[in-house]
Formats: sequence, C-alpha cells, structure tokens
Amino acid sequence: MRKTIAFLIALLGLTAAPAMAQPAGFTAETVPAVRGEEIVLNAVPTGGETWTRVFGQVWARNVQRSTLYVIRPMNGRANGKSVIVVPGGGYMFVSIDSEGFRVADRLAAQGYTAFVLKYRVNPTPPTAEGFMAEMAAKFGQLGKGELPDLPPAVDDLASAITAVKAHAAEWKLDPTQIGAIGFSAGSRTLIRLIEQKPEAALLHHVGLIYPPMTQTVTGGPRPPLFLAIAAGDPLFKQGGLKLVDNWLKESNTVEFHLYIGGEHGFGMMPKGTTSDRWIDQYIDWLAVQ
Repeated sequence: MRKTIAFLIALLGLTAAPAMAQPAGFTAETVPAVRGEEIVLNAVPTGGETWTRVFGQVWARNVQRSTLYVIRPMNGRANGKSVIVVPGGGYMFVSIDSEGFRVADRLAAQGYTAFVLKYRVNPTPPTAEGFMAEMAAKFGQLGKGELPDLPPAVDDLASAITAVKAHAAEWKLDPTQIGAIGFSAGSRTLIRLIEQKPEAALLHHVGLIYPPMTQTVTGGPRPPLFLAIAAGDPLFKQGGLKLVDNWLKESNTVEFHLYIGGEHGFGMMPKGTTSDRWIDQYIDWLAVQ
C-alpha cells in the first residue's frame, strides 16, 4: 500500500467526515487483460468482483473465483524455477499490483516463472465509500491484535501449489524448485499452509514480507526462509523477533532483513528508504537456493 493505513485513513478523512460519493484517489476499474495464462482454481461465478485503483495501485475486491496468473520468464532466460506470489490486503482485497504483478515481473526478468495468486477474500461493500469506511475501521487496528484466519485463502494457495506441480512438465519447470512468497495477509496464509496442508512439503523455499511477527509456526516443514519487515511496521512493534526465533528453533536457514524505514505495505512502491531494495535482496537470495 502506498502509505501506512493510518495515514490513508487520515488522508481520506474517513473517521471524521461524511462518506464521499467517490473518495479521492479511488477509481473503479474494469478487470484488465492480464499478460499470460489464467488458471481458474475454483469454478464459481465471479459475482461482485471488482478491481479498484487506489493511489495508483490496483486492488481486487470481493474475489470468489480464485485464479492463478502465469507470468512467463522474459528475454529467453527461463531457469526452470518457479515462485508463487501471494499478495496481501487484510483479506478485504488482494493487492494484485504492488504485491502481485510487479513482483512477478521482476522475477520473470530473472528467468523465474512467476504465478500471482488471486485468492478468495471476505466480502466488502460494493460502493467506494462503504469499502473505504470498512477498511478504515479494520486497518485502524493494525498491530493491536491478530488478523483472523481465512481458510478459503489457505485452500486456494494449496490448490495453486498443486496446479504448478501438475503442470511442471508442460511448463518446463523443476517440480523440486517451487517457491512461494507472501505479503502481509498473504504471508499469514503461507504460514497457515505450512502448519495445516500437505502441499507445504512441495515448497523448496518461502518468503514472508511484513508478516505477523507474533506468529509461532506449529508443525509442518521449515524450508529456507527470507523475511523482510520495517522497524516502524506495527506488526514488528507488536511481535518483535518472535517469528524469526521460532523458525530458527527448527531450521538455521533464515535470512532476515529489518529496515529502518518503509513501514507496513511497502511492496514494490518506492519509499526512498532501504526497504526499496528488498526485491533485489530477495532475488540474490533466490539465486543461492
């Protein structure tokens, strides 16, 4: 997200002003044509799904038909390795751009086949003002308690891993080199998958970007981990190094980056801080996995 949620709330005046007909910086957007193949993971109607542009980012809302978008390697650099990208959004939306396609494009430029997961989320009001008011209420509590789990999102991630494994030969992928990276709520989904789903055993490595740091992972495998978060992130202030310490008890394959700036939700949006280099550091780390 372009700014911290707290600043977004203040900027839109959602806590003090009457609902606007169309909040500033908020525009409805027709679902765009996506480069690459789309794999539908659950064949249900799209229903009220909408894609919304907020401060130059695209969020997918009211998703009920989960989809995996295949972003192929660029410039003939295919290396046979794959990464599933799981965006965040507090289970209210899928941050499909900054934490999805832009990440996938950087990976594809390095020869990886990237898969962006648009998973099922909780329903939100269809109107812009209703959605932003609900988001203000929910994200205003960021760092004050645990985000409730969303089992359908975990199921969708498990289905995505299964799909990549099933198509590995067709797409010329190494089935032993499937990775996943999750952002915020997407990282929570990835943690729950590791704890609960047998598909976690298929993951060669995982990335957690500004995850809930209070988590203790109970059970499941511990593949090599790349973790990045900003010191000013409410999720870091809430949990400190608990998640890192917990992972290290089971595995010594952890690379941990704590940035002085960037706050929560930096994704692929430049902040002018050292967190802007997280993607380069992640790609460097991937190269030695």
